[in-house]
Amino acid sequence: MDHAPDFTQPGDADSSLLEGLFQLALNGQTQGSEFDLIDHEVYARLLSTYGGDRRFAA
Repeated sequence: MDHAPDFTQPGDADSSLLEGLFQLALNGQTQGSEFDLIDHEVYARLLSTYGGDRRFAA
């Protein structure tokens, strides 16, 4: 049985999202709507934090 810790602090929300994404990927569950939802949220937060420049270093 999987017991995920209960994150109650606002700063832990990012950690919780990443942990959920990691667990789904680890279990091979990358084609479902739950993975897509978390993936989109993590990506949106990364873009807002680090910018949406879309230029990649060679």
